[in-house]
Amino acid sequence: MIGRYFCVALSAAFSVFSTLDARPALALTTSPIVIAVDATQASQKIYHVTVTMPAHAGAFAFVYPKWIPGYHGPVGPIEAVANMRVSASGTSLAWRRDLVDPYTIATTLPANATSLDVAYDIVTAPSHNGQNEAISTAQLALLEYSNFIVYPQGAIATDTPVRASVKLPVGWTIGTALPVTGRAGDVVTFAPASLYTLIDSPIIAGAHERSFVLDANHTLDVAGDSAAAVDVSPKFLTGMKHLVAEGPSLYGGRHYRTYHFLLTLSDRVEFNGIEHHESSDNRASEKYVIDEAGYRVAADLLPHEFSHSWNGKYRRPADLSTPDYQAPEKTDLLWVYEGLNQFNGEKLTTRARLTSFEEQLDELAIAAAAMDNENGRATRPLRDTADGAYFLYQAPGAFHALRRSAGDFYTEGNLIWLEADVTIRKLTNGARSLDDFCRAFAGGTSAEIPRFTTYDEAAVVTLLNKIAPYDWAGFFEKRVATAQPRAPLGGIEGGGYKLVYTSKASEFFKASETERKELDAMYSLGFAISTDGDSTGAIRDIRVDSQAFAAGLAPGMRVVAVDGRKFSPETFHAAMRAHAGTDVPLALIVSNDDFYRTVLVTARDGERFPHLVRAANTPDLLEKIYAPTTFVPVRDRAEAKRT
Repeated sequence: MIGRYFCVALSAAFSVFSTLDARPALALTTSPIVIAVDATQASQKIYHVTVTMPAHAGAFAFVYPKWIPGYHGPVGPIEAVANMRVSASGTSLAWRRDLVDPYTIATTLPANATSLDVAYDIVTAPSHNGQNEAISTAQLALLEYSNFIVYPQGAIATDTPVRASVKLPVGWTIGTALPVTGRAGDVVTFAPASLYTLIDSPIIAGAHERSFVLDANHTLDVAGDSAAAVDVSPKFLTGMKHLVAEGPSLYGGRHYRTYHFLLTLSDRVEFNGIEHHESSDNRASEKYVIDEAGYRVAADLLPHEFSHSWNGKYRRPADLSTPDYQAPEKTDLLWVYEGLNQFNGEKLTTRARLTSFEEQLDELAIAAAAMDNENGRATRPLRDTADGAYFLYQAPGAFHALRRSAGDFYTEGNLIWLEADVTIRKLTNGARSLDDFCRAFAGGTSAEIPRFTTYDEAAVVTLLNKIAPYDWAGFFEKRVATAQPRAPLGGIEGGGYKLVYTSKASEFFKASETERKELDAMYSLGFAISTDGDSTGAIRDIRVDSQAFAAGLAPGMRVVAVDGRKFSPETFHAAMRAHAGTDVPLALIVSNDDFYRTVLVTARDGERFPHLVRAANTPDLLEKIYAPTTFVPVRDRAEAKRT
């Protein structure tokens, strides 16, 4: 909804940000790079690539993408490039890798040469980090051109034209935001695009691939390992149709020609979501849209990446905006890029009723408890988790609470931006909200080829002050830049709720445990234990301020038995209930490598699970924040009729 006050704020916002708009440099060349990817052996984890690029006689260098947008780190899988041949006009050329930057390759072209041909294979078994790679199974492939392309050193991504094609396995179909100009047999050709747009436009392909039109501007493309996986339910499609209305409503327009939700469903693909301007790369288990419990705990996957089309792609921090894919990104504003987006992604999920308001409260409770029980927060401010994002993404899960993680600028950022929303509503007596900031921040509509504008922290503060005057600089200084022993719960408490712990887990908490394949006792004994096959009983993580750590337990140890019985989640829960309210310690038989011992742990307080409950005599602002703006849910209509 756009009120009259928004028009004033939007005008002011444009004046604030206009000096920060991205200004692409002059084009390196008007001749396009031509890339052909042969994906016919995708199921064998190998792709064959040929690239022809404009070049010149003499010393010449070309590069492979290193810093890939959305991954927030130098994760370009250079080790996947094999069998490289370099030539010009049919003559083979010698080449050598740069000794400082392995992503740069140097060669020398003969006189009168105007182009360079590079042929190579991309092999993906195994990946070096499991995040950025050409992913495939026997039935599908997820293709990102950042994995395949090389280009002249110094090329400006927005100004370098590319003509691309891909050859698919027989009978496979594709989903992508790239405009398709033709298909001859199994070769699909795409309309010319800039290097920036090409790398920003992934492709999913498979034997089981379906496309669902959500409205005139939005499409859901699904590829799965089975026909059943892509048999999307009417309930899910209804939620997705609500989502594509709620997104533009939140941000006040759209900055893309069309938008494609690409959804890869396979148990052989790691769960992930990567944002793009006109599409999103969403990866989940084969039964993601079939198994309701599994879907429930990751329902914000597609909404989160959809929201990034505005916050992250159209609007992005200046330090994350580099002219090519070689210059390092500076990640200090990820608490805006990802933190605000986590808040908006969950908000859109709930507004679209892809999840219920009650489930959103349960998810907020878990987020609040997780952040409030991190003892590492007393020495490491949230900003440092963003500054160190590229290595924290790769950090192991053990000692998470002491180290803090890259996930914190999502989770704690969510809590901070919720508090900002509640603060704005209170400052303006409900006349304005963070929605108004989002519209001023990324509002407007354009169906042109995607472009982006940049911002810095000062611009964010300035715009917030135009929405609701306040000490926003001090607000973020305290919550982001200063180490705080407690989590920022002001949004929850100011929104009419409080965080409590009870002996009963919410259904959302139990579903989350099932999805993660672990027993989460972080809020009672202070550890999390694997329930995954052969690793069952292994301690995955522990809080160093917990009873479990004080008793001598640590990650990597394995709980073999509980009170003399073989470990299982059921045995553990029963023992915890039995020891609640008593001084008799829980007896855990634990293995540490080849050694076994019995560890006694006090369990007098029993099991503790986080919940949000209404605070007496306070308005329920959270219900307003997560309420739909483009439709009235069925249950809401029924309740309105009763009252």
